[in-house]
Amino acid sequence: MRIWNDKKERTLLILMIAIFAILCLIEANFSLIKPLHNTVAGKVLVNSGVKNISSNLVISILAAYFFYLFIDFMPRVRREEKTEEVLNALLAAVLDSYNRCRMFGHETAISHVKKDVLDYSWLKDEVSVLKGGKAEFLKLKFAMQTSYTRIDDFRHALPLAVSLSPEKTMQWLVIIDKIRLFSESYGEQPEVTEDKLHLVDKDTDENPLKDYKLTLNFRFLELLEQTQLWLGYEPKNIG
Repeated sequence: MRIWNDKKERTLLILMIAIFAILCLIEANFSLIKPLHNTVAGKVLVNSGVKNISSNLVISILAAYFFYLFIDFMPRVRREEKTEEVLNALLAAVLDSYNRCRMFGHETAISHVKKDVLDYSWLKDEVSVLKGGKAEFLKLKFAMQTSYTRIDDFRHALPLAVSLSPEKTMQWLVIIDKIRLFSESYGEQPEVTEDKLHLVDKDTDENPLKDYKLTLNFRFLELLEQTQLWLGYEPKNIG
């Protein structure tokens, strides 16, 4: 729940619950405890004028909070969710090209890419695969090609991240950097003769793409780790 996950909003909500509890106590008309009988404080507490003023003040504060929720907070949350959908779709475009080994993944509109690549379980599994150096070369290549064609989209989407928060802005800048580094390998693939095509996924010195693949593997691993942070997964759970 967004209101509970945000520290500021959570504090405000707890404060409003406490204020509501105070209102209930005011309206309950509890009898004074004996030590307060015939004291100034006791007379103030039972005074109807003080009770009415306190009650109206608390009700006004609660009304202002509900006004804030419906006029500011909820529309802002919906707007931020739509903004995050656009940014997540950009990330998913790159990850989906890798996941489905799509040669023409870079031509797919971001509104039509599959978003299941943003799930925690998928990201965790693929990070493990990449750390083990077991990713397929073609999957890495197609993801790199999509990164190359989308790099300007990532850069132009920075104002959207800025509209979310300074933290999101910083993380999106990191992601832009990882996309840039990943896409820099575009056009640098060594030539592979037909008789050595079967070696491209082999961990052997005879593999003509060994170093190139290791670079792609490392850059894509970095991108996935930063994607996990962008999506809000706890750092201790990454990988």
